[in-house]
Amino acid sequence: MRRRIPVLRATSAVVAVLGLVGLVALWPAGPATADVPVDQITGNGTTNSAVTVTWAQGLVGADNRTVVTPRDPNSPYAFMYQDFKDLSVTVSQTRNLVHQSIKVTWTGGKATQQPFATDFLQMMQCYGDAATGPDPEQCEYGSAGLMPAAAVNGSVGQRSGVLCDSKQPSTTNPPGVQGGGAPGLGCDPAEPSNPSHAACDFCHNGVYSVPFIPVGTTTPIYGSVTDYYDQFNTNEMQQVNTNTDGTGQAFFQTLTAIQSPGLGCGQLKSDGTARDCWLVIVPRGEYEPNGWKTNGGSALPGYINEPPVGASSWAQRIQVRLGFDPLQPNCPIGSAKERGTIGTELVARAVYSWQLALNTAANCRVLYGYAATPEATNTAQMADPSGTGLAFTTIPIGSETVRSGGNAGNVPTLVYAPVAVSAITFGFNINLDSGFISTPVKLTPRLLAKTLTQSYRFDLPDVDSNHPGPDWAKGNPDFMTRDPEFQKLNPDIPTPASGAPLAPLMTEDHSGINQQVWAWIQSDAAARDWLAGTPDENGMVVNPNYKTLNLGQAPPIDGYPRADPTCFNTGAPGERDPGRCSIDLIPYVNNFDDASSRTRAGNSPEGASWDPLKIAPDGQTGWWGSGGVEPAGRVFVWAAMDTASLASYGLVPADLCDATGANCVSPSAASVASALGGAKADSSGLLQVDSAKPGSGGYPLVQVSYAAVRVDQDAAALKDFAALIDYAANQGQTPGVDPGQLPHGYLPLPENLRTAAHNAATRLANGASPTPTTAATTPAQSNGNGITAGGVSGGVTAPPVAGPSPSTLAYTTTQASAAAATKTTSPTPVGAVRWALIAVVVAGLAGAIGGPLLRLGFGGRDTRLP
Repeated sequence: MRRRIPVLRATSAVVAVLGLVGLVALWPAGPATADVPVDQITGNGTTNSAVTVTWAQGLVGADNRTVVTPRDPNSPYAFMYQDFKDLSVTVSQTRNLVHQSIKVTWTGGKATQQPFATDFLQMMQCYGDAATGPDPEQCEYGSAGLMPAAAVNGSVGQRSGVLCDSKQPSTTNPPGVQGGGAPGLGCDPAEPSNPSHAACDFCHNGVYSVPFIPVGTTTPIYGSVTDYYDQFNTNEMQQVNTNTDGTGQAFFQTLTAIQSPGLGCGQLKSDGTARDCWLVIVPRGEYEPNGWKTNGGSALPGYINEPPVGASSWAQRIQVRLGFDPLQPNCPIGSAKERGTIGTELVARAVYSWQLALNTAANCRVLYGYAATPEATNTAQMADPSGTGLAFTTIPIGSETVRSGGNAGNVPTLVYAPVAVSAITFGFNINLDSGFISTPVKLTPRLLAKTLTQSYRFDLPDVDSNHPGPDWAKGNPDFMTRDPEFQKLNPDIPTPASGAPLAPLMTEDHSGINQQVWAWIQSDAAARDWLAGTPDENGMVVNPNYKTLNLGQAPPIDGYPRADPTCFNTGAPGERDPGRCSIDLIPYVNNFDDASSRTRAGNSPEGASWDPLKIAPDGQTGWWGSGGVEPAGRVFVWAAMDTASLASYGLVPADLCDATGANCVSPSAASVASALGGAKADSSGLLQVDSAKPGSGGYPLVQVSYAAVRVDQDAAALKDFAALIDYAANQGQTPGVDPGQLPHGYLPLPENLRTAAHNAATRLANGASPTPTTAATTPAQSNGNGITAGGVSGGVTAPPVAGPSPSTLAYTTTQASAAAATKTTSPTPVGAVRWALIAVVVAGLAGAIGGPLLRLGFGGRDTRLP
């Protein structure tokens, strides 16, 4: 039998993320909409760089304001204008973009005739350095597999279309297809608008094709562009629905050059500035470019069929310039002292923002790096005198070994400073034929336990439409959405038209964060009983392979096992034994950013089927693969993630409810603050929220992240880390999307935690003497494993985080902090020049992080957000 043991993907090497400095000219701010209040935790609302553009005004240029191409009322294609004349589009953020989602909303459209026959939008990301906007050859669009297989108008998802037998469109006598086809099939009289559109091998018999030309090249690529993007990694939106009232909303995922090398967004150009890109929105109405009016019928010619990159449809586009944070350095190599930091992924987005501001202000004197690493790596680095001097953590360094029954070992003296408050949640993207689900999805502890234990039938490798699976599961629901418990709580959410699992996307790491989720599950008696083997009221039972793990008994585990050992040959042509295993059907994802971006894209890796062309890990041909991005109307993807990722990608959170489905709580500024108010300090003075008792209105999965600094470093290093902590606790707590501000997903630190952080920074700047300067309210109690109370580990008694005692570290809501928790992004004055926000992915374990990690055999995963 094949041995399937998941291995943590982040253990081979660290890829450090360094923000570097520079100056660039910034284009004038475009017309911004009024700030729309959004919750600081769930976020993704209107920012001060938001832009509203109307179709009627014409194409705006690089400043998102000046009209560079007005609509021509005498255009031979003016018959299309009636469908778009009232369309107004708002893009929530157009500057300081990384790999994230931006909210696109619109009004004045015409209701979509389903299934996407007429009156819908198509969106794509394009490069283009010209101030007048991009060309269609510069756009990432045309991936196969994004349209439903049965769609009769699949050509709207392609880069190729049909030529007309006349160059003159007409609504009374539309030209037919070149070669004798009927006018109702659609064609574009303006094509070929460029000689290259008729130069492809298959451009004959009336076909034209708009090639993709990757940035920095001159080579046109026709047809499938899989070398640069495909259905598994594209961000194009081929069909976006407009509601019956003419409004709509979509979250568009922006890609940097890291995710899309063919676009190159964020890369430095020859003039030293970063390449900005464009969001292009092509509205589709009720007319084909030749003048044929469709009728929204069930078959051609009732559908729009011409692609959006054809000249006539392309001319109807709306374009918005997108400004990206630069990716490459402009500090001379060796000019700066690198201060590497590592730690929990919970701080990734906040630290990245702080890096940008600090590294800019340092003027190439010192650069702060960051790499997300597992808890064990943090401990190993802190224990190594030559290792990284600062690790972000939610638990005392070394306590993960104690959690697993080991000894913390020789943990050095550490100072802990609170720097961020966030939470764990479950983010959803549900877009079914019934529409988008925009309200939180209700979960009980028992429901979540069911989804994590492969207890629904289609979460099992030996179940599909032809195989019934094991006897124990035959009375269980096929999917979560068919579970009466789920249906009672979420009556408006049907089962998608797919046989793929609906399990949440999970990481395979082991952490105190995961342990907190299981602690919440264990807080409910119904969940504990079900995990122990008691069927629910509808007869559903736990997978016996998970029953033996005693998941309902304390202490809670710290990971998400794939405990069902079944491997099953489904009989697909060429399939090799032992067939499909659990890890093939419901594989892990790399990290929270991977989980959240996949959820936003509707790109679940679950539901493996045998692909005879896929290359297996051992190099053979044939392996398991998923179907890629789910088409509109069939999207149901959800995942465990942090609130910063949830907010950045605009996902719908879960409501965590009690066993009865009542007392539901979503992550919000209020619920996170409430839970923080009841947090208790652990033996090292680090605040921990008891997920079983978060308090009235408190969200149970709140986490406080700390910067742990080894005190035995040289004075210069301690001062640099003190500066990072001091900034994080001061300017870094101002909510916003500009560099240095606190991104959505984080609650601003209350005054007492900010004071604790400043005290810790002062102690570090003063040389971090291990002698206590403030007595703790309770004596330090060693746990016998090198961890002592008072915020310092390694057997040294000291006050918690060099600041307030554990009893004073609870969250206290002041008027200022309450206001900061709910405010929108504040407007920021923009001058002729401003920061260039430059970050570089430093591979090969460079600088202060690399050598020690290689020597120790540990690694981390890159969480550079672009």
